[in-house]
Amino acid sequence: MVSKLLLRQCKSSRSVVCDTTNNEQQYLVPIFCETHDTFESVLARSAFLFDTIISIGCRAEEGINSPMYHRLQSRVREHLTSVLINPINAPSLETIQAIAIMASYSENGFVSIAIALRFALEIGLPDSVDQLLTIKSNRMQGPTEEEKGLYRIARVWYGICNLELFFSLDGGKLPGITLDTSIRKIRALVSHQERTGIDIRLLSQVELNIIRCNAYRAIMACSSTSILNDDEGLIRKIVSDTTIELGLWIEEWAGIVSTDAAAHQRSSALINLHIQYEWAIITLHLKALSDSGIENIALMNEFQRDMVRTAKEAAVRHLQYIVQASTPPSPAASEDGDAPSQGLSQQSPTYLTTFRWTMDYVWAKCAFSVLLVLKLALLLRDPPSTLMLLLRDAHKVLEELKKITVGHIAYFQILQVSIEKCEGALKEYMMQQPTATAIGQGLNGEEGEMNSASQAEKEFERYVPSEFVFEWDFPGLNLKHVPLGWQDLFIDLDTVF
Repeated sequence: MVSKLLLRQCKSSRSVVCDTTNNEQQYLVPIFCETHDTFESVLARSAFLFDTIISIGCRAEEGINSPMYHRLQSRVREHLTSVLINPINAPSLETIQAIAIMASYSENGFVSIAIALRFALEIGLPDSVDQLLTIKSNRMQGPTEEEKGLYRIARVWYGICNLELFFSLDGGKLPGITLDTSIRKIRALVSHQERTGIDIRLLSQVELNIIRCNAYRAIMACSSTSILNDDEGLIRKIVSDTTIELGLWIEEWAGIVSTDAAAHQRSSALINLHIQYEWAIITLHLKALSDSGIENIALMNEFQRDMVRTAKEAAVRHLQYIVQASTPPSPAASEDGDAPSQGLSQQSPTYLTTFRWTMDYVWAKCAFSVLLVLKLALLLRDPPSTLMLLLRDAHKVLEELKKITVGHIAYFQILQVSIEKCEGALKEYMMQQPTATAIGQGLNGEEGEMNSASQAEKEFERYVPSEFVFEWDFPGLNLKHVPLGWQDLFIDLDTVF
């Protein structure tokens, strides 16, 4: 029997399942149908899926240490155990949805999503896409109930495949499956009558991750031999070709969103596209660089330094998009032609507020991206004024997340410590300058670059949270800047490369 408290948590959890149009909320786990997977329908169809959704709602409302959350999690584990050890009946679509939600909000999400994939393959979910497209191409009238059901199945299939791609590409391994699809098939689903605005977001992510996966495979194939000067041309071509593909992706999907998305969803959909694009640019260049084995920027050739600079510039834009998406637009902002998000200034401040519900992976990406942009700015010896501006934006992100942080304390603390350590490095540098008597001095006049590493900067460079070592494999945090004179070649070689 469901208690009144559980029912209250259920109602709070509905934004995990459906789009709340009044608040312009988006699907955070885009594997549900707005009309079919209603609160009442899920409650009637699947206790496993229902309890899983409620547990996430409880965590968002009361925090990860809530007794109610732990009781619900225990119940969810009982459901999963029952499914795994009693394979009498084939797993249902609702079971796969429940496990996908577990994966989205779990430290071991890659294990849960592997289980979901196995069950999906067992009941033939991949075939639903081809069946759907075959029916679509042959029918003369509107979609039948069978076709609508196939679209719901295809949505779940692409949703769990997308999670597998995310967890693999940013978890340090290639995906466990090869997604048998094409851009043409994905675009065919975009034009289907059952497609929603959230489906556009999902399908664009699937296409983006396929591009990223192809690039990673090519980079790893190249690095399996050697990364010498002979192979630099090949790496350069892989990066260049993928950058072109990503540019076409953002252009084409921005066009789709601008023409097809509902007016109340358009601005948020556009800002999400740009955030994802910049993330893909960051990880592409740093992944290509990491396989060279050179971590010291002082020892890099010009091509390698260019990749670091490109990644940093993308990281700066990534941070600016997040800040703009979470700041009320002003009349001046809409006239600012220099802003990277020109044309997106009408975005309502909802991006970071959805982090109350968002999956752990997105929290990890946010914390990492802020840490990375601050580190790269230091390593590339950006002027102090540039770092001050980045720190200002980082503080805005921190303050917004402080309002809604309940169940993601670890990543919030990583973000907070990153900002504190960067500020410490900048303060120590400014105090060492003979012409600077205060941190703010030099922002309006002439300023020198940060040419020497202070103790605080070295401490910041060495800051690599364990979550980004054991749970995620985001590239770039191993980079350092150790200037060398000829006499330095004879001491402490371990710190050089």
